[in-house]
Amino acid sequence: MQTEKDRAGQFFLKRRGRRGKFSIYWYDAATRQTSRISLGTTDIEAARAALYEHALKHDRPKQDSDAQLAHVMQVCWVNYGQYLPSAHTHLAAQRDALETWGDISVSQLDRRLQLQFVNALRTRGLSDWTINTRLRRIWATMNWYKRDNPELAIPPVITAADWKPNLSDKEQTYSLSELASLFDAASDQTEDFRYTREHWWRFMVLAVGTASREAALRELTWDQVDLRLGRIRLNPEKRRQTKKRRATVPIAPTVAKELESWTRDGSYVITYYGKRLMTREFYDLLAETAGVQGGTNVIRHTVRTWLAEFGVPDSEADTFMGHKAEGSATSKRYIHRRPEFLHRVTEGIEALFDELSKLMKRPLKGRTLEDQPDPDDPFCTRLRAKCVPSSDTHLCNLLNLERETRLELATPTLARSCSTN
Repeated sequence: MQTEKDRAGQFFLKRRGRRGKFSIYWYDAATRQTSRISLGTTDIEAARAALYEHALKHDRPKQDSDAQLAHVMQVCWVNYGQYLPSAHTHLAAQRDALETWGDISVSQLDRRLQLQFVNALRTRGLSDWTINTRLRRIWATMNWYKRDNPELAIPPVITAADWKPNLSDKEQTYSLSELASLFDAASDQTEDFRYTREHWWRFMVLAVGTASREAALRELTWDQVDLRLGRIRLNPEKRRQTKKRRATVPIAPTVAKELESWTRDGSYVITYYGKRLMTREFYDLLAETAGVQGGTNVIRHTVRTWLAEFGVPDSEADTFMGHKAEGSATSKRYIHRRPEFLHRVTEGIEALFDELSKLMKRPLKGRTLEDQPDPDDPFCTRLRAKCVPSSDTHLCNLLNLERETRLELATPTLARSCSTN
């Protein structure tokens, strides 16, 4: 006999047919009809067990379509984010989001609040790349949470067209004084001697010397540097070229002397106490310390502008920048092995270093003034006295020459007598 125990949520048991086999019934709101599943048993206890199992599987309470942002971030961090290689970027994104928005619900993150977040990071001097990374990390956290909570409604993230046109990185270039300020900030020693800025200095030398993108320089290894041939292969072996092409560039003399003087703390050229730089946040701190605006691409634009003003042909400059060039694919495979490869580019880069060295506090290798003698130094004066003869010494030398060669030296009297004969 059926009782109230034969119902579980919206599902209930009912006998059907002559044999009296049990079926599970429920009302389907989508079709506005009663649906059923036959259990194929006449045993009431077995039918009840099947009913409860079916209800637990299909009659879950409807999940909430909203959640608190702090809760979402905490769940994602504990179960996923802290185990990623980029865990520090996830943590930074969570910190900036909660500092800017507070503990609001996910559904409140409309376009206005997202632009407020962008403006807050801009005020702090963060670059385009960092702001975009922060936004992507926040939305990645919410999308991860949605996998187990499919009812969560996530607002669409703003696109680059909503906020990037207000920044002028694509047209911005640094002046020589701004570039020198970046070098000076990289050469200053911090008050705490446990922290070094040598990785800042190496990045600036290579960024100006190669006009490369910062990702290629962070991933640059010593195996890609050929000091014998004077080339840096920015695209490592077994890496497929993408539309952000990494070229093979010549090493300017100043860059070569800097590379020769650097210690090798690992396989990567730019390291922080032997560890590879994983993100470009170091440049944001460098720019903030130097008091300049703009990201790493501004250095690249500045070098390209300088080469154009220096008179480097566009074909050579485009090859140096990694832009796709015309010509045979076979010839391009060997062009970087020619001794005169991008010779005009090398001259332009050296001219840029010449101008920067006049404004920088720390001299570049090969340009140290300490290696050059001071003309007013007493020791140099004595050496000059030995090398440059006085008037008396000069007369003695002439008399000795006449005695040894038996030839009368040309004098004004001899010259007049020769001209009258």
